[in-house]
Amino acid sequence: MPVKYRCVLLMTDRADLADPAEAVASTLFEVRHASRHARQETAFPAAAAEAVGRGDVDVLLNFLAPMIVPSRVLGGVRREAINFHPAPPDWPGIGSASYALYRGDAEFGVTAHRMTATIDGGEIVRVARFPVERGDTCETLFDRALVRSVGVFKDVCEELARNGGLRPSGDRWARPAITRKEFERWMLLSPEDSREEVARKVRAVKHSRLPGPFFLIGGERVPVDHVSLAPAAQIGRKSS
Repeated sequence: MPVKYRCVLLMTDRADLADPAEAVASTLFEVRHASRHARQETAFPAAAAEAVGRGDVDVLLNFLAPMIVPSRVLGGVRREAINFHPAPPDWPGIGSASYALYRGDAEFGVTAHRMTATIDGGEIVRVARFPVERGDTCETLFDRALVRSVGVFKDVCEELARNGGLRPSGDRWARPAITRKEFERWMLLSPEDSREEVARKVRAVKHSRLPGPFFLIGGERVPVDHVSLAPAAQIGRKSS
């Protein structure tokens, strides 16, 4: 029997995503550490760092976990350290589904890439794309990317287990990763914005569990829901 590579696995805490991912990893690798993390857990887990620090971990997989992997940990992985980004290479970083909707992209997707000190900047090893639907919101589009990530994870793990490494896909990141500060600035609407711009950004940003977009009024951020859409002068000018 072939020797199983040793693996450290970091995951989202969503069971519908983490359960199948952990099942795949447990079948294909010798898992030395596996942990699940909520969206707000940004500290890298000490147990994972300790596992890599022993010097015999071949593969580190970050499957939708929210933390950044420290460079010292990446340097201790013997073969591959792979991150799964629930967006195509067009949109590294934060707010990917919102930007895709705002721009009117026809496709969205999932990107698997090697982890480096640069966030969402490492060599891309797998991309899966799917169509953006007419009625998509950032919530529905991003959720489909999360679900599609399970299949990408399985494909990547199978190639890793079979070959001990991954081939580059040939795709390239379109830009540096968008930061949270950049996204929060972009979510702001001015009272001078047209109704069309307001509607376009609301469709791109509105989410049932996350804040935004906001009007910037008198230096204060005011949620769109708290501002009346009439008269037009209050929130924006009429389009010509």
